[in-house]
Amino acid sequence: MAGLKDLFHSRAYHVFMKKLMIYALIVLVLGIVFWVCKLPGGSVMTIVGGGILIFWALFFLLGKIVGGN
Repeated sequence: MAGLKDLFHSRAYHVFMKKLMIYALIVLVLGIVFWVCKLPGGSVMTIVGGGILIFWALFFLLGKIVGGN
């Protein structure tokens, strides 16, 4: 558990997770715009962006539980 706690407190982890969230939101919003405009690839972008956000949320919650922040 100490290894995970150190990981969740590291600066590199926080920078990576912040960038992951930003890129996932960009892909999700573009996917929704493409889907509404009936452009090709909109549904794939929406699924990928949403999936990455779910992955990010799971690690965010795990970090709060294990890391204690």
